[in-house]
Amino acid sequence: MPKEQRKFADDGWAIWVDGEDMSTVYINDWINPKGKSYVDIAVRILGVKACKFLHVYVPFCVSRDEIEDVSLLFNDTKVLNAVFSAACIVDYKKNEHERYKKAYEKYADKHYQTTHESVVKVAGKRDYDKDPDAFNKLLNDGIKIINNKIGEDIASKDYSTIGYNDTSFDNLKDLTFGHDGLLRVFNLLINKYPLLSKMIADRYDYIFIDEYQDTNADIVCDLIQVSRNSELTLCLFGDSMQSIYSDGVGNVDDYIGDSLISISKPDNYRCAYEIINFVNPLRLDGLKQEVAFKTNARGEIETEESRHGFAKVLYSISEQKPTSHSSEEEKAAYQSKIDALITKAKEYCSTAKILMLTNKAIAEKNHFKKLYKVFDDRYLDVGEQMEKYLSSIQVLEFCDICNAYLRGEYNALIKSIQSNGYAIRSLSDKTAISDLMASIVVNHDLSMWQAIELAAEKKLIKFSDSCINKIERERAFVEQYRTDEFYKKFKELYLAGNNTYPRIKDMIDIPSEDVFDDWESIYKRECFINELLSPDLKFVEALNYSKYLAEETEYITMHKTKGSSIQNVIVVMDEFFWNEYKFSSLYSPESDTNNNRVINSKKLIYVACSRAITGLICVKVLTPNEVEPFKTTFPQAEEIL
Repeated sequence: MPKEQRKFADDGWAIWVDGEDMSTVYINDWINPKGKSYVDIAVRILGVKACKFLHVYVPFCVSRDEIEDVSLLFNDTKVLNAVFSAACIVDYKKNEHERYKKAYEKYADKHYQTTHESVVKVAGKRDYDKDPDAFNKLLNDGIKIINNKIGEDIASKDYSTIGYNDTSFDNLKDLTFGHDGLLRVFNLLINKYPLLSKMIADRYDYIFIDEYQDTNADIVCDLIQVSRNSELTLCLFGDSMQSIYSDGVGNVDDYIGDSLISISKPDNYRCAYEIINFVNPLRLDGLKQEVAFKTNARGEIETEESRHGFAKVLYSISEQKPTSHSSEEEKAAYQSKIDALITKAKEYCSTAKILMLTNKAIAEKNHFKKLYKVFDDRYLDVGEQMEKYLSSIQVLEFCDICNAYLRGEYNALIKSIQSNGYAIRSLSDKTAISDLMASIVVNHDLSMWQAIELAAEKKLIKFSDSCINKIERERAFVEQYRTDEFYKKFKELYLAGNNTYPRIKDMIDIPSEDVFDDWESIYKRECFINELLSPDLKFVEALNYSKYLAEETEYITMHKTKGSSIQNVIVVMDEFFWNEYKFSSLYSPESDTNNNRVINSKKLIYVACSRAITGLICVKVLTPNEVEPFKTTFPQAEEIL
């Protein structure tokens, strides 16, 4: 370690700078306990872009993409030196192949969209590890060719037409950026062109960011850096207790510490007295919120009596809590206790929204169980992938049209379908559209994909090029492996119960677990495509899912209600086998408040409970040893037998 050190973090992880000129920066880890990159902090916040050498010790795995992305932030991109511990080399190689596969899949998609030709299948880990540089070069060469073709297409168009499309997706064909793409562009531009920072600072005296905790971390860090180098004042409004998503900045104190001037806001204009008193102990920052009275359009101020409601806690006892490996009978018995508590809670507020943790539990309650399972069998992040994928193939677009019809919003319905080419010239045309919509929404035998194809045929929607390309590629993928003899044998053995590497390795030539994982991934993708386009997957499930997204269902996930105000709320305090949360930490005297799992649990329950305006009921099934600490924390808790 250098003799002259300046230490910038003091939580068991650290950044050291050698000398006042910041010639050398030492970082003893890549990621701090709160999931923030210390390399990122050093570059963006401490201003070490000009350092000549950055030495990072990495005791666990990061991807090459992460290293390269950080390197781009320096004046000289070659200053970064990542030193890996021996213990993480194996994982590093595995993650590198996963990174390669993801990049290759994106390349394959873009290649098909651009040329309408399929590429060869992605290399397995065994082949990739023999010469990763060669495979990466081939991929990068292919990407360069496709990027050049896309670049030529873009260059042929009028740059002044570049715009924002108010979706989650970029569209290179019409030169529009979606939300995420626009954020990425800003981040790249402001780091590449220092003049842009100066232009922002010269143009604006103040920049206000609302709900800062959920704002993209790169954007917040970029603007912090702009404000530090100028007279610009950056104002952040939000509540770090409501940072329940991983892609936001979270608590800005993690980035700027003492340079922040904090102005506490205890006012709560939403919740009743009883609810505020209930949620205040859940806060991790010591802030105690207080009732603040609203003024209506007539200038009348709320009365104290109008801001009273209720907060209740109901519980029942189960001798043992099931695990993910428990029998279906044990799980069902436990679920029946939860359902009984919900039924009891609804006696106090029959119109309450019921907040649960997992999408799987919500899918069953809101009747899109089969649709959820199709995605759950393939993806880990089911919630995000479901919405993204169903948007990309325009299922949700048509669901919005159907829901407009069901709600009687005929003007919105007509406007939507006219933009897609449906001609309405007379009353009879309106009658025809009404009859057509009715036949679709009441036909519970209509499959999801049949409904979408019918909608396109009748000009209720207009298939985008990206949607057509996506479906064509999915079908081409299935066809590619239909006659593959090795794959047919693998699938036969897999379906016969040989669905792990140890079970199958002696029956077929699969040299390693990584190769097995590759073939299993192919099988899961084939199943996903077949099930998604199957006549057995009904359109009504997609409709039910879209209603859940619009918060028009009785059951909603806790995450989904973020930002909502709901008259009465029932919060089900059960993890449903999701190990990211541990709700017993709310009442356990031994809870570690520095533990991410504890922090995440308290934040999520705080957010869920603080959605309620008038009535709040929390329900929990306890094991016998949990009763005493639970009642100590919630003395008002009532046992339901």
